Amino acid sequence: MTQPTAQNDGHARKKLSEQARDWIRDRIMSDAFAFGRTLREAELSVMLDMSKSPIREALVELAQEGLVVMSPNRSARVISLSSEDVSDLGHLREILETQGVRLAIARDATGLARALEVFTQRGAEALEANDIDAFARADHQFHLEIFRRCGNRYLEKSFVTIASRIQSIRTRLTGDRGRITRSHATHLALVEAVRDADPDRAADLLGQHIRSNVADYAALQTSRSSAGGRRRVPLEEMERFARAALQAVQADAETVEAVTRALSHASLHGVDSHGYRLLPHYLSGLERGRLNPRPEMKLVHDTGSAAVLDANDAHGARATYAAAERAIEMARKMGVGVVAIRNSSHFGAAGAYAKAIAEAGMAGLCVCNSDPFVRLHGGAERFHGTNPIAFAASAGPDEPVWLFDMATSAIPFNKVQLARSLGLTLPPGTASDVDGIDTTAPAHCEMLAPLGGDFGYKGAGLAGIPEILSTALSDAPLSREIAPMISDDMETPRGMGAFVLALDPEAFMGRAIFEGVIRRYRDGIRASAAAPSDSVMAAGDREWAEADRRRRDGLVLDQTTVTALDAFAEGRDIPPLACLEEAAER
Repeated sequence: MTQPTAQNDGHARKKLSEQARDWIRDRIMSDAFAFGRTLREAELSVMLDMSKSPIREALVELAQEGLVVMSPNRSARVISLSSEDVSDLGHLREILETQGVRLAIARDATGLARALEVFTQRGAEALEANDIDAFARADHQFHLEIFRRCGNRYLEKSFVTIASRIQSIRTRLTGDRGRITRSHATHLALVEAVRDADPDRAADLLGQHIRSNVADYAALQTSRSSAGGRRRVPLEEMERFARAALQAVQADAETVEAVTRALSHASLHGVDSHGYRLLPHYLSGLERGRLNPRPEMKLVHDTGSAAVLDANDAHGARATYAAAERAIEMARKMGVGVVAIRNSSHFGAAGAYAKAIAEAGMAGLCVCNSDPFVRLHGGAERFHGTNPIAFAASAGPDEPVWLFDMATSAIPFNKVQLARSLGLTLPPGTASDVDGIDTTAPAHCEMLAPLGGDFGYKGAGLAGIPEILSTALSDAPLSREIAPMISDDMETPRGMGAFVLALDPEAFMGRAIFEGVIRRYRDGIRASAAAPSDSVMAAGDREWAEADRRRRDGLVLDQTTVTALDAFAEGRDIPPLACLEEAAER
């Protein structure tokens, strides 16, 4: 394909966009572009040998067909269909198609039977030749023909709006030869019912056929989830791979250790949304220029108890661990140490840095803002980031720290991405579609709700605390001014801010009293009466228990991340990631 030039008129440009649209649609339909796959304009431009403009037009058209989801930042991805989505789609299809076949039989049963026989013959020939793609096309045309002959153009248009999604499901089921053979047999039986002018039998066969497809897809998802949805990786193996991968993108030693430490903290403690599933994203940023692999960070202001760190576009973990270390140094001398950060980036789980301060025998606070993905209470547009708040306190040298780490959104954004990877639904009341209406489908999530449900004004107000501390003290951008984390542009730094605080108990009533109170407080929580069939846990208890399990059983990674890391390792002389069942062989 040739690229459009300045002399091309609108008609030529439209033809290019049609070519791109048809090519991308074919790959979505055939499962070459999997559900949930990100569609990067730059990558598609290389594949199609054309500029981004017609590709962008094609993606918009495919979004109107329901095959692609466009985000406000113009990034695109293939739809993700959960079992619930497919069930709802199947129910709608059954309503439309059973009514369509009744109308078509009433208009011209003989003509409909003859037309359908053409497609059953093509299906039989495709089965004989083992041409699964040809069978899928004949299957699609068979069902479209019912609507073409129903005599109600509104009914036909209604079906056409969901036909692409139905076909994309149908092709993902063609790997089962038994299923498509049964489908063909149903088509033959349906033709007989139409020839006999029996609308009740035809509608009943169609209904059973559609419900069977829904059940088959649910079974396929369950099978994929159990077989490859999640993998286990020993902590040491994961850290070995991460260090090698980070070194491969020329990260300096401090960045390698900081990023590995932060990701291990999240994955070990069960915060998978902020754990090693982010490593492919971080590697891309370090390789393509968004993140500085060898930053020259400097304190641009330092009073001895308060400082501003310019991170020089470092990875957020590199910057924030450095800020925590400086805050600890200042607190030992002054009782309190505060560092505001600028020109940084995504740092993962805020609790990693609060915990680092607490492990120095202190109390630590860490907050940040991020690109907008959370609406205000009652709002219908993105305003705040997920704006986490983490606080940790030392409970003694032989005790785990008291650790609290939360997003001020109903859920973190990375949990949406994790749900997309695993084909899961979102909890009710946590996410909204483009109009601000509640949705549980991660593919339809365009913004998160603030923490608090019906009292979300509290969560929205709480988000203002990290928003102010992360921006006003370091002159860093507000959430609405930060470039999106997920974007085609992995070259431009994001200039984010953050804030850490360390308090040394020795400057107050002493460490022994402080840690004793923390232990007494935590013991009181654990001893508190629990509701029937429930339990009470102190902050951090669940994370410490999960860390013990994962040290024993391995970290959890979704298959999408494992595949991405394997692809990164290939050709870079990095031994591939050995999942737990493979670890003994290495």
